[in-house]
Amino acid sequence: MKSYAIISDIHGNSLALKAVLEDIRSRKIDRIINLGDHFFGALEPEAVADMLRANEMLCISGNTDREILESVDGDFDKEGMARVKAELSEQSITWLRTLLKTASCDGLFFVCHGTPGSDDEYLLEKVTANGVFVYNDEELIAKLAHVRERVILCGHSHVNRVVYLSNDKIILNPGSVGLPAYLGNGEHRFAMESMTPHAKYAVVRSDNDAISIEQVLCAYDWNAASEAALKNGNEKWAKYLLYGRMPKELRSS
Repeated sequence: MKSYAIISDIHGNSLALKAVLEDIRSRKIDRIINLGDHFFGALEPEAVADMLRANEMLCISGNTDREILESVDGDFDKEGMARVKAELSEQSITWLRTLLKTASCDGLFFVCHGTPGSDDEYLLEKVTANGVFVYNDEELIAKLAHVRERVILCGHSHVNRVVYLSNDKIILNPGSVGLPAYLGNGEHRFAMESMTPHAKYAVVRSDNDAISIEQVLCAYDWNAASEAALKNGNEKWAKYLLYGRMPKELRSS
């Protein structure tokens, strides 16, 4: 039997990542797979970079990793980006440039951040005027028709989910290590909420055709993370980190 830890969406939260890596080590996991969005946010990007360099894992790029590079190259900017760029070392920026958008792992996993074709679209979630819903079985099978691997790993929404498809494939979103909720803006305004402030990841154990999955919620000092976000001038992130859901006053802000 081989075991894998699936992590995603750290978003510069070094306290959460430290707790997750310690839990992974205690379980003697064979391999770590990291689905991207490593640094951007209101917290400690370079501290996270140091931790990632110290722990061997398969990493791909997420949408905010791409956006950091676009900003470094002068083609993109967003609120909070200047501070993140200022804190990241040249070594960390160079590392981001090496990351692939998708990967295959051990013939078992297809690894992407959002969907196989996009780092800023949701694979599982459909955003509508009436809320956020999970795509049905037929829609998901069609979206993944070209993927040969049995287990599809995705992040981006920050909501931990496991969806078993009628064609025997499995879609796994491990949730977010570092940001348990956020407010999204697109055609519709929406909230992505995991409903707890825990640092989240998943463990997959493969024994031939038998696939076992465990969603893990790690306690860490989210009060300290929230205070760090507030110190860096991001009141919204401070509240997301504390609650894992959208405070009422932020839904209309």
